[in-house]
Amino acid sequence: MLWVVKPKDDRQSISRKDLQSAITEAVKQSGPDYEGFVDVIVESDGTESKPKVNWAVRGIKFGNCDRKKGENIVAVIVARMQQEFMLDNSDRPQADKYKSIRPVSTRGPQS
Repeated sequence: MLWVVKPKDDRQSISRKDLQSAITEAVKQSGPDYEGFVDVIVESDGTESKPKVNWAVRGIKFGNCDRKKGENIVAVIVARMQQEFMLDNSDRPQADKYKSIRPVSTRGPQS
């Protein structure tokens, strides 16, 4: 009989704001070429599954950092941090909270 053992997930839960700050600081501290880097935007992929990575970078604000170098270092840092951190989805953007609300008609009363 073959037993499959799943590895224990030791990733820490982190807020979106703290994760974005951690990635940005890691990029800036990577060397003098990255001091002008501004920020990253992280989004949830909507899953709560522990073994799966539940976040990804949605956007990058390069500032005056070289775009090609910035993309490369962000990719390396994000790959490492996806192994270390799981996004705490308790601070989802407001738009996610209201997806189920129907838009109000602006056409006026209908007969």
